[in-house]
Amino acid sequence: MRALLLDPSASGVSGDMVAAALVDMGAGLEPLRRLAAALPRCLEGVRRVEVAQERVERAGVEATALRLEIEEGEPERGFDDFYAALDRLRGELGLSSYVYGRARRALELLEEAEGRVHGGRGHHLHELASADTLFDAVAAPLLVESAGLAGLRVLSTPPAVGRGAVRIAHGVVSVPAPAARELLALSGIPFRLGPVDGELATPTGLAVLAALVDEFVEETPPVRVLRSGYGAGLRDYGVQPLAAAEVELRESHLRDRVAVLETNVDDVDGELLAYVRELALERGALDFYVIPAVGKKGRPAFLVQVIAEPARAGELAVLLMRELGTLGVRVGEVGRVKLRREVREVEVEGGRVRVKVALGERGEVIGAKPEHADLERLARERGLSLRRLREEVVRRLGGGG
Repeated sequence: MRALLLDPSASGVSGDMVAAALVDMGAGLEPLRRLAAALPRCLEGVRRVEVAQERVERAGVEATALRLEIEEGEPERGFDDFYAALDRLRGELGLSSYVYGRARRALELLEEAEGRVHGGRGHHLHELASADTLFDAVAAPLLVESAGLAGLRVLSTPPAVGRGAVRIAHGVVSVPAPAARELLALSGIPFRLGPVDGELATPTGLAVLAALVDEFVEETPPVRVLRSGYGAGLRDYGVQPLAAAEVELRESHLRDRVAVLETNVDDVDGELLAYVRELALERGALDFYVIPAVGKKGRPAFLVQVIAEPARAGELAVLLMRELGTLGVRVGEVGRVKLRREVREVEVEGGRVRVKVALGERGEVIGAKPEHADLERLARERGLSLRRLREEVVRRLGGGG
């Protein structure tokens, strides 16, 4: 099975770095030139856009960097302006549903993250108001398609985000900056602080990554690299550029490692356990189990088991001890074999619902689970039965729709 593997684990990620890596691995610059030429006709206030590539060296590795020159006034745009411009670009460039859907998803994630930071819609976007936000959102999926990779599963390592502090329009904030932090939480992207001071992961870069990637992995099965490229930003932090590679997976299943946390409690009630479960899931736990048990002297007890990414084990162990009063937590790390998974979108009742699909060895659908948040939102907006909406999404997915 072929896949696209992205590695921002040292470099961090920005929209131009993802695009540059794809150009470097063979997608070419021409799709971006067409996008640059169309942008002034589609986004009000933009007079000229030009894109060029150059060769740079980062940490001893040669890479492609993109230089984007935009002539525009002092933009005071909202996301509705970007959505309208994206619709115009769709007609102007004949964007496929793959490119359009992922570009729109990146913009939606940015809008939600900005809304959470600044208290809802309608605020001035400051840094994100520039046309390069829309350019980056479209560029990455456009290049994936241009390189013939649109049908492949996209995997990524957890991105590095940097550390320290950075100055934005509102003042000095810690890294990751508030919008980037919200994007990480919204999309469930695992990340690492460091390895250098500075902002290595931008909100737009994280939104593009979330829109493209099917799964974030610590490990992969054995792979054979078919072609590869490196993409760098214009600022040199002394770290390796973002790597992109088309690879052939030697196994159909994916492998990674997870932490297993366990503790026994015999003096807590169900309400407290339910509360701690919600806290753990909010802090990144993958699963949380409460198993009835028999404790010392025949007392009824519970075995609390939490599954998490290894990097989150310490934080979750502290949470269990603080909230449950237990004196210790057993922590182990185990290997895990997983079915391949991907996220598909189904059009239903005038809206889009994301569906997590599990695939077998020959790419057949083993199981499908619609995203509950999307179902609930659509059911409330349209006044529909959530149960029937779920059934319709699964039916359409099974029918290829």
